Amino acid sequence: MVFSNLIFLYVFLPIFFICYFLFNKNIVLCVFSFIFYAWGEPSYIILLIISVFLNYIFGIKIEDSKDNKKTYLILAVAINLLILIIFKYANFLTGLIFTGINKNLVTNIKLPIGISFYTFQAISYIVDVYRGTTLAQRKFRNLFLYISMFPQLIAGPIVRYKTIEKEILDRRIDTDSILYGIYRFTFGLGKKVIIANQLSLVVDKLLNGNLYEMSKVGLIIGVIVFILQLYFDFSGYSDMAIGLGSIIGFHFEENFNFPFASNSMTEFWRRWHMSLGSFFRDYVYIPLGGNRKNQVRNILVVWFLTGVWHGASLNFVLWGGFLAVFIVVEKYILKDVLEKMPVVLNKIYFVLITYLSFSIFYFDDVRRLKEYFISILSNGNIIDLYTRNTILNNIFLIIIAIFFALPVSTKINDLLGKIIKYKTPLTIVRLCIFLVIIIYSTILLVGNTSNPFLYFRF
Repeated sequence: MVFSNLIFLYVFLPIFFICYFLFNKNIVLCVFSFIFYAWGEPSYIILLIISVFLNYIFGIKIEDSKDNKKTYLILAVAINLLILIIFKYANFLTGLIFTGINKNLVTNIKLPIGISFYTFQAISYIVDVYRGTTLAQRKFRNLFLYISMFPQLIAGPIVRYKTIEKEILDRRIDTDSILYGIYRFTFGLGKKVIIANQLSLVVDKLLNGNLYEMSKVGLIIGVIVFILQLYFDFSGYSDMAIGLGSIIGFHFEENFNFPFASNSMTEFWRRWHMSLGSFFRDYVYIPLGGNRKNQVRNILVVWFLTGVWHGASLNFVLWGGFLAVFIVVEKYILKDVLEKMPVVLNKIYFVLITYLSFSIFYFDDVRRLKEYFISILSNGNIIDLYTRNTILNNIFLIIIAIFFALPVSTKINDLLGKIIKYKTPLTIVRLCIFLVIIIYSTILLVGNTSNPFLYFRF
């Protein structure tokens, strides 16, 4: 089940909210999270329960042990990673090893939705218990609630246990948090359905055919539109998750901070998927030595892991390596140059590197990636009628996407608050805007048989 689904919006959510505000909130949240995950992955709900149970036991063992804390920590992290490797990377690894020997040895394991997200949440919980920054959860139900909470279960953001530890036991819900949650959820729904889903149609037209037959402009614009699609798809999901959390009394940390307003790749990745970046910073980069010791090695390790986390494919390894090189170069060579560079040149640099990195990211088939760059470099067809018509037919959609991807939209919201100084009229205006978003999103979803979130495959 996904958030941008009519059954979720008009059946699951209303029933959930009625039960949530009438009965025991934690029990209701656990039950509905179970249903939510089992709806799309009934066979893997057992895997989720096993994962929660193992981390529940290890958390208590680590806290209670005097002499074997580190042993239990290593075992817990190793088991979590082993489960992730088996279900996410077994197909890729056996394919690399056995394809040329015997195709029957290649595995065909289906990827459980959200396994990368809930595994990292479990690891952060275990490590924080070991460090003593949080207490082990003694009630299995509460730990299950933390790891399986449906607003952030299958595509993040990666929520730290200590962030919501107190709210699991006691949370207050008021009108302001509910209204904010409704605004945030609705805005995220609009990002996904009105913008991301429509951009995906443009990407399909420009990148899913014979790459050698496409024009240079079509191939370049196709990747640029994909970058916008990915941003609105993933940030839209994060907005909806944060909004749902606010409605039910949880405060999740932000996952995006207008990354396209950046001037360098280093800054971009501090603003994009911030919960993943902070996870690798706190649990990998700093323990390895951070900025104090072997910084280049630490950056390379983090970006290799970041690439691998995104998918079991060679292009993600290449993508992580590409970004690692540029981030190292920016830190040691280009830092002063970028700061002194004229804004226009700075933006050109940023757009070029972003475009190249997401070109690698898009093509999970390395052969297609090779074809893409060969066609860009050797194809004499600059732009054709098909590309021109595709771009012109969607030009307003692309402009709107660029507009809302930049901080201009927040400035307009602030300006609206200054113009309409009284709270009640401002609330009415905002509710009208979001009502329009809901209605239009519903119209677009009727008859739409497929609108999965891109990060589900990671």
